[in-house]
Amino acid sequence: MNAVIRRHRRAVENVAEARQSFHSLTDAAPPDSVAVWKATIEEAEAARSTSPQAMDVMHSQIKTRQSLKEITAAILQDELSTQNLGADGSSTTDWLLEGLNIEDEQ
Repeated sequence: MNAVIRRHRRAVENVAEARQSFHSLTDAAPPDSVAVWKATIEEAEAARSTSPQAMDVMHSQIKTRQSLKEITAAILQDELSTQNLGADGSSTTDWLLEGLNIEDEQ
């Protein structure tokens, strides 16, 4: 029971931030997209009582952030294609990787 109460309190605390985020997103989105989103949500909510999986459209479709390994590989690939070398002969990748390593150590 305590877990339910804690979740409810957290939901109440976060509702204002969620509303602000929602309004920011809908204000920035093209009107056509907002209309499609609303229609999709209405369809999901109508089907929800017979098929709870219909609400899966509410899950975020955003990929998780890239790992350091993926970022490093992308930078190395970009460098190979452009051969960016600094005045001292070091590559841009060396400089960026050093910065990432420093940030990682902090």
